[in-house]
Amino acid sequence: YLSKKIAIPNGIALKSVSWNRDQGWIACGGENGLLKVLKLDTQAKDSKVRGVAAPSNLSMNQTLEGHNGAVMVVTWNNLYRKLTTSDQ
Repeated sequence: YLSKKIAIPNGIALKSVSWNRDQGWIACGGENGLLKVLKLDTQAKDSKVRGVAAPSNLSMNQTLEGHNGAVMVVTWNNLYRKLTTSDQ
């Protein structure tokens, strides 16, 4: 179900993925400058189902621009809540 919401264009290979577990952010970098940032909201902390099996909603799906080559590195700085990316 989430794969339909994320919408990675056909034929674009992902090169890097980074997950900020504390805030629920996921960044995906790929060919042709593709950079997507997603925000997953999980159920309340008192839920019995946790981890990968926990139900979640995609609350943000943003495509960022500015890279020309393949985005080879994406990493989160958890302390400052920042994303660093690098392309070829």
